[in-house]
Amino acid sequence: MEFTDEQIEEILSRYKKSLEYSRYRYHTLRKNDEEYQIKNRERAKKYYESNKDHKKEYYEKNKEELNMKQKYRYYKSRDNIEGYKNKFPENYKKLVEIGFIFP
Repeated sequence: MEFTDEQIEEILSRYKKSLEYSRYRYHTLRKNDEEYQIKNRERAKKYYESNKDHKKEYYEKNKEELNMKQKYRYYKSRDNIEGYKNKFPENYKKLVEIGFIFP
């Protein structure tokens, strides 16, 4: 299925209009509505309760990688990336391999 340039422009403009309308609707009608807020909180609590184990499993599976990334961010915020490279050379190599750092 191929589209002409005009059809692509029309599709994109419809999409942009729907996004604008959705943002407008949320910020003017729904955000301050008590009933909506209560339903949204209930939905969020339900989601949290049903997916608590998934988050825990993800963390346990990726604990080492997450810790490496956090340490790197810490050293980067202190402008001491060379210190990170010297202190954790293996971790630095792994972060480059997975594509988190682009030397």
